[in-house]
Amino acid sequence: MLIAKTRWDVKRPDENIVTHLVEQSHMDPLIAKLLVHRGVRTVEEANAFLYPLKQPFHDPFLLDGMERAIERIQRAIQHGEHILVYGDYDADGVSSTTVMVSALKEAGAIVDFYIPNRFTEGYGPNENAFRWAKEQGFSLIITVDNGIAAVKEVALANELGMDVIITDHHEVGPALPEAYEIIHPKKPGSTYPFRELAGVGVAFKVAHALLGDVPRHFLDVVAIGTIADLVSLTGENRLLVAQGLEQLRNTKRIGLRALCKQCGIEAKEINEQTVGFVIAPRMNAVGRLGEATPAVRLLMTEKEEEAQRLAKEMDDLNRERQQLVAKIAEEAAQIVNEQFPPSENKVLVIAKEGWNPGVIGIVASRLVEQFYRPTIVLSIDSEKGIAKGSARSIHGFDMFSSLSTCRDILPHFGGHPMAAGMTLSVDHIDELRQRLNALADDMLTADDFTPITPIDAVCSVSDLTLSVAEQLEKFAPFGVDNAKPLFL
Repeated sequence: MLIAKTRWDVKRPDENIVTHLVEQSHMDPLIAKLLVHRGVRTVEEANAFLYPLKQPFHDPFLLDGMERAIERIQRAIQHGEHILVYGDYDADGVSSTTVMVSALKEAGAIVDFYIPNRFTEGYGPNENAFRWAKEQGFSLIITVDNGIAAVKEVALANELGMDVIITDHHEVGPALPEAYEIIHPKKPGSTYPFRELAGVGVAFKVAHALLGDVPRHFLDVVAIGTIADLVSLTGENRLLVAQGLEQLRNTKRIGLRALCKQCGIEAKEINEQTVGFVIAPRMNAVGRLGEATPAVRLLMTEKEEEAQRLAKEMDDLNRERQQLVAKIAEEAAQIVNEQFPPSENKVLVIAKEGWNPGVIGIVASRLVEQFYRPTIVLSIDSEKGIAKGSARSIHGFDMFSSLSTCRDILPHFGGHPMAAGMTLSVDHIDELRQRLNALADDMLTADDFTPITPIDAVCSVSDLTLSVAEQLEKFAPFGVDNAKPLFL
């Protein structure tokens, strides 16, 4: 029997809206269909989509809690308090840290940053780091790209007499930390017009609120973090990336210019693909194999010699990362084929001693591409009796919600519907595999295990005129929820 390698999903737009757009703006019907597929309903929305460089950003004070958070930050600045920005080790976390620290310095704050070590501390706030912050004299901690799940850690900070302002974008759990304030577009009760900001997008909104004017000089960094984190490139994210890429092509950051030179790319030719496949992997590599601090230093340095040294270091680490991923991916695929064949496992949960926790997220993505199954890859630490893992999913299986049903065996986890991270006891790996497969039995059908190829329109060659081609260029930047149009 011939098994299809993909399912073609030919989109069917609302023809009434298509007709309205064509009549009101005189655009080509094919372009109108593509816009409707991307959520456009009015001529105003069409113009906003096609001309993102001209669009304004939302008022940052529409984010719930922003006014109170800014008042606390300003009070800290006025009183000379020491502020700690608590970041994360991926490209979004590095970008978020850079934006927040830079904005605070411009506002006159006494500020430093802390990024936990992926291997010795793991993701998010931890009690030892908060105790260290207290010992160092910090009285205000601002998290970026993390913190929404740090209930115990924030409680400790409160006991120690430190205030915590959380800025994050990860999925919100059943209990919120009792922080001084939480800035999060998906916080319960939030009415912010756009919910899909990356961590750096949230940090940028705080910077905007703190500095008063739109801090456009941060947009190059915002674009990197937003693209790297694979968030939806619609709405305000589309504006941030489009305007950020313009800034990036003319960046004044010595570090970014040095990194481009090291990678052999011309800054003026940078687009979303350059960021996603050249710049972001190098920003991620340092945190995957060691400390992420050098990536922040690269973005903030004003010294040419330091910029060149850091750029080379990041490029070298990325090559090392590529070799490591290839080796582990081969081992993981062998385990799947020999022990957990996809024909018998709807969710793949693969574990091995000694795999580098910094790259297993990439390995999980590789396995999803190869086997098209929701996949968790775990690195076992036998001495501690724990396993650290990264998960990647497929359409139809909400990984975060599924893991939420296993909270009793997952002391630490967080993420999104399509990607997550976790820590659990080695003794619970088999149980996690069994429970997730049981969920998949109820949630997924046979069709769900065939990838979907969305088709924007069925058309003839004559429909693809020069005018249409020129309009299609305006659909960039492409990414999640705004893929390059496909025609049949």
